[in-house]
Amino acid sequence: MLIVCPSCAAEYRLDPERIGPGGRKVRCAACRESWFVAAPAAAAPEVLSPPGEAVFTAIDAPVPVTAKRAAARPRRAQPNLTLVAAGLCLCLVAAALLARAGIVRALPQTARLYAAVGLPVNLRGLAFRDVVAFQVPAEGTREGRLVVEGDVVSAAGEPRPVPPLALELRDEAGQVVYRWTTEAPRAQLEPEDSARFRAELAAPPARGRQVLVRFAAVDTAKSPVSVADASKSDE
Repeated sequence: MLIVCPSCAAEYRLDPERIGPGGRKVRCAACRESWFVAAPAAAAPEVLSPPGEAVFTAIDAPVPVTAKRAAARPRRAQPNLTLVAAGLCLCLVAAALLARAGIVRALPQTARLYAAVGLPVNLRGLAFRDVVAFQVPAEGTREGRLVVEGDVVSAAGEPRPVPPLALELRDEAGQVVYRWTTEAPRAQLEPEDSARFRAELAAPPARGRQVLVRFAAVDTAKSPVSVADASKSDE
C-alpha cells in the first residue's frame, strides 16, 4: 500500500495489515506532519515491498521510500566583520611601517608621527651625535663667542654627501633670536664614518639659551636635528 504525506508529498509504502480495518493515524518522518490513513478497500491484493526494502517499523515514525521535498541548501557562513576589520587594520599598519620612507618622502609632516612612536625616518642618511654648546669669554669684551661642536655620522649603507649646517640660537621660550650657517666638516661620508664639526658665533645675543643644529636647505621634518644648551659650560 502506498501513502503520500499531504504536507510534503513524501511517499511511503506500508503493509496494509498495519493499517487495520478501522484505519490508523501516521506521522511523516520528513516533515512530522500527522494524518489519518483509512483502511484499504477490498480490491486486488497490494504488491508488498520486496525483501530487504524498508517499511514502517512504527506507525508514528514511518521510513520514507521516496521524498520529493528538495534538500535544504546549506547556509553560507557569514564573515565576522570584526575580524575582517582587524585584519585590514593590521595590513594598513604593516604597510605604513614597511613603506614609511616613501610615505615621509611624499608627506614630510608624517616624519614627526613616526618619531613619536619610536620609528624615526632618516631620508638623508646622516645624523648628529654628541652636540655641545658653550660660551668662550673674549679678552676685553663682555660677550665673548658661542661655540657649537659635534659629530656628523653616517646612517646609510652607501656614501652620502654632507650639506652645510644651519644653526639657530633660541631663547627660553623657544623663539629664534639668531640664525647662521657653517660649512660641512667634510664633503662626503662613507658608511659608518663620522666627522667633527665646529661652529662659532661672535657676540651671541644674551637671550640665547639653546642651539638647534640641522642640515641647511632641507625641510626640518626630513633632517636630523640636534639641540644643545648654549650656556651649559664655559672654557
